[in-house]
Amino acid sequence: MKRLLTILTSMVLLAGFAACEQQPEGGDEQTTPIVVLNADKETIVANGSDVVTFTVMVDGKDRTSEAEIVNLADNSIIAGNKFTTMAAGTYEFRGIYGTTTSETKRIVATATGEQPQTSVGLSVDKNEIKADETDTATFTVTVDGEVVNEGYTIKNLTYNIALEGNTFVSNVAGSFRFVAEYEGVKSNEVEVNAVKEEKPEDKKLTLKADVTRIKANGQEIATFTVMYGEESVTNECTITNTQTKESLTGNTFSTTTIGEYKFQATYNDIESNIVTVTAYNPAVISDYEVGDVIECAGSKGVVYAFKEFPKYDESYENIVGYDTYCYVFSLDEEDLQWSTEYVYCNCGSQRGDWNTQDMLRFGTSPDKYPAAQWCVAHGEGWFMPSYMELNLMWDAITEGTHEFDSPGVAKFNKIITDNGGEPFVSTYYWSSNETSEDLIELVAFMNDSVVCLEPIKDKVYTVRAAYRFLVE
Repeated sequence: MKRLLTILTSMVLLAGFAACEQQPEGGDEQTTPIVVLNADKETIVANGSDVVTFTVMVDGKDRTSEAEIVNLADNSIIAGNKFTTMAAGTYEFRGIYGTTTSETKRIVATATGEQPQTSVGLSVDKNEIKADETDTATFTVTVDGEVVNEGYTIKNLTYNIALEGNTFVSNVAGSFRFVAEYEGVKSNEVEVNAVKEEKPEDKKLTLKADVTRIKANGQEIATFTVMYGEESVTNECTITNTQTKESLTGNTFSTTTIGEYKFQATYNDIESNIVTVTAYNPAVISDYEVGDVIECAGSKGVVYAFKEFPKYDESYENIVGYDTYCYVFSLDEEDLQWSTEYVYCNCGSQRGDWNTQDMLRFGTSPDKYPAAQWCVAHGEGWFMPSYMELNLMWDAITEGTHEFDSPGVAKFNKIITDNGGEPFVSTYYWSSNETSEDLIELVAFMNDSVVCLEPIKDKVYTVRAAYRFLVE
């Protein structure tokens, strides 16, 4: 009795000291272990030789050798993990591990002359599983101490349903209680805890530029920012020119050479999206800026890009200058078929105006090209954008992130709707480039990982018209 009182007093003191201890840095609280006392049988004969063997499980692991088992009938600690008696009666036991005790386990000892009742025991190989529908808890049923493989039923008391067999998995987190039944005799209850594992946050590495168009004068700069999820890692990553494979010093870029420059960031072996910065002729001054709403050949549109094209001499070998073109997309869009026939129309150019002319010229009838017809109906010079010109559009509205939920899309959509147009939607957009008699290059205005598996000409996808003009 004194021994048990000493143990219980120590447990109270330890619990008090633990409560007074400073919590670990970060505020994480210590968790109380789950202690379960199992017995190989629940009925023995009170003859001094029939033995019940206990097992103490802590968080699903066998800790019998480190635990103590208390006989509550006389508040004594049994020697080892076995119990026998000469006195018939009902005995109750608890397991103690550290400062934590188990639930009560009841054992019935019958008189020597009595017919002992069948004893059914239930145990499980682990008391905690992952709630991922793959981690399995396996039960064992014993009858009078002997393992049986049939003739029993294991019931999930939490859901009030019987198991099919002797295993349990779950995709739901929680505590589940089980009991076995054999020939009308029920076993002890066993508890299994299913724990949902927290998945690490799926972070994206995003490269952004404050401007994507600069003068090629060596003075105007584009400044990059790199975000890993919500965290800025600009100073900890590498920003590389994907064409030259050279890395920037710092996070800014300037140049005196006209052209398009593509950049990608790398952080801990993770690669970002690609951002394009255009360096244009500083002598060219445009009356327009990206985002301006202007009228072109009778239809309004939004300026979305400027692009430099080299001019060559008569031999077409030497660059003698550059032409700058301004690109505009229509305020409206439509869901249409690219064509209703499978005919190759020679639409391989990265100029949508040429492609649009070719499909209406080389097809058997212009009426069989609904998307192109819709585009040219906006006025002289309007066309279906090529794959390159459509990607310029996708670059512009997402500010280079290629994510439809980016702030840039919301900004452009507000410009469009404020002027009575139809906003961009997360879908596939037709380009004017074909790859075969029946297939077209599409751009997924969703994110860069999405690919259209059926870019077939007579499918219905979305088209937005484009216009371009030379900046004089």
